[in-house]
Amino acid sequence: MCGIAGFIEKKQDSGTLNRMLSRISHRGPDDEGSWLAQSKEWQIHLGHRRLSIIDIEGGKQPLGNDDGSVQIVFNGEIFNFADLKSYHKLGNRFRFKTRSDTEVLLRLFEAQGLASFSALNGMFAFAVWNRQKEELILARDRAGIKPLYYAALPDGGLIFASELAAFFEHPRVDKALSHEALSSYFFQDYVHSPGAILSGVKKLSPGHYVRWNNGRTSAQLPFVEEGWLEAKVSSFSSEEELKDLLWQSLSLAVKRQLVADVPVGVFLSGGIDSSCIATLAQANSTEPIQTFSIAFEEKTFDESEYARLVSQHIKSRHFEQRFTEADMVDRVSEILSSLDEPMADPSLIPTYILSELASKQVKVVLGGDGGDELWAGYPTYLAHKLERWMRWIPESARQGLIDPVIAKLPVEDRYQPLEWKLKRFFLRWDKDPFACHLRWLSNTDLKKLKEAVSSFTDPLEQFTRLSTQAGEKDLINQMLRLDFQTYLPGSVLTKVDRASMAHGLEVRPPFLDNEFVRWSFSLPSHYKLRGKNGKYLLKKAAAEHLPREILTRKKKGFGIPLSKWIRGPLQSQIKKTLEGSPLWDSNYLNRTVFKEWNQKHAALEEDNSKPLWALLVLDHWAKKNGIR
Repeated sequence: MCGIAGFIEKKQDSGTLNRMLSRISHRGPDDEGSWLAQSKEWQIHLGHRRLSIIDIEGGKQPLGNDDGSVQIVFNGEIFNFADLKSYHKLGNRFRFKTRSDTEVLLRLFEAQGLASFSALNGMFAFAVWNRQKEELILARDRAGIKPLYYAALPDGGLIFASELAAFFEHPRVDKALSHEALSSYFFQDYVHSPGAILSGVKKLSPGHYVRWNNGRTSAQLPFVEEGWLEAKVSSFSSEEELKDLLWQSLSLAVKRQLVADVPVGVFLSGGIDSSCIATLAQANSTEPIQTFSIAFEEKTFDESEYARLVSQHIKSRHFEQRFTEADMVDRVSEILSSLDEPMADPSLIPTYILSELASKQVKVVLGGDGGDELWAGYPTYLAHKLERWMRWIPESARQGLIDPVIAKLPVEDRYQPLEWKLKRFFLRWDKDPFACHLRWLSNTDLKKLKEAVSSFTDPLEQFTRLSTQAGEKDLINQMLRLDFQTYLPGSVLTKVDRASMAHGLEVRPPFLDNEFVRWSFSLPSHYKLRGKNGKYLLKKAAAEHLPREILTRKKKGFGIPLSKWIRGPLQSQIKKTLEGSPLWDSNYLNRTVFKEWNQKHAALEEDNSKPLWALLVLDHWAKKNGIR
């Protein structure tokens, strides 16, 4: 796990490369390396910050082949690197200098070129320079676990980095905000790829690569096989067999991701996903594993008793830290400063604290991310079953009678209370199921968004282009695939990456193992959502291995009492932002609308906590980076 950065332009500039690497030093506190070369009129700059996990002594980067014609900088892990080395008989063809997965990737590329990418099972973002073709290739893993940004430079060059922060060290990057990105950000709390908050920068989309050659940068191109997330019924003889196969497949994924030359722990919330991962990690370990969790003062948000229950069940060494409102006030500025690009998922705060706790004991943890998107864990999937009844209600009755009553329901500071769910369900309902799904998940609904963001662009167009699939009739699987391609990489994985890497901690998600993802999507959705029960088959598979209380408890996300905090200790910062921010001076946002939202939120008339939090995050980021 590391950070990478580099650029190609017509002058050599090692000073800029060093500054870029300095901005991402938290991603790799153990070592730094750089490689500079010339190709015709172009100067190639590759840089690397290292967090040493595998082959601690030998895995330094940048890494080149025998004659130096191929050079690579790599962030992440290739979990099937040993299998790839053996299957392709790379040891017979090449003389390996290290035990690292980086060299296996380098040699595989040397042997097969771009065709090698589809064989990689892991989390990665890398840049590889090929002197023979005089081209640079950038690539990112299928699920989007690891980040990679890039931008074309005015002279035809290219710049790339693991985090957007590094781009502020290059003098020739356009640093104006993107109005399209602002619409995406306030709608879903993140900027959807290939966009980025800066208009001159792009995010490499999951499972894609770009090629730079002699002043020209290609469009983003997929390297994954077509239709790898299509739902096709797997062959099996019984549900019992399928349940056993799920547990075996997930166990193999956990085993692959436990490979490291340093101790590996587990994030344990007490939910079904992290509990499964912790249980399987302990089953694959000869020593007690280390597990980590956060406890909250507010009972409706606290899951710590369930985490302790699982820890006692598997006999792990458990570490727990209580997180209070006072902690949030003391550290909110520090936590927001860890963001290289604004993203407004408030669970960043406890994830940051949890990562800090784990980093004091280990360099690597396994997490449960991806379980909800594969196995229908979010309540929105159940809501799609219920929303079909809405089509029978006359629009005049819904808008004239039901919606006005629902709109007047009071706002309460609890974890997703019934009134909050009713407001989401009715007031954001849409005849188009994809638009409906996205609006249910959104921070700010479209009507409000149009008033708040200058030069508004409809974010639904960005998201729903991923929702069409020929021949797909399983609505729930379509929604799962949509979330897997949007919300998961854009919000969930981004949050975990930034929070953990701020502390030099690597987080691995076994649920996102290539083979497990492909197998999960091959099943029809009734194995995922059965009646009112999400994660049906996963819970059935885990029933023999976990305490019953974990299987029967209600779903609870890793949330914080944001509405309460926005009205209380964060209110002074909200008011300060509303009075003076570069976002108003540059006419990016409508200050009058945000002031009105704050007044209604303070008066308990509307739950505007998410857009106000998004504003606070964006303002902090803009001031930190000198945005005007």
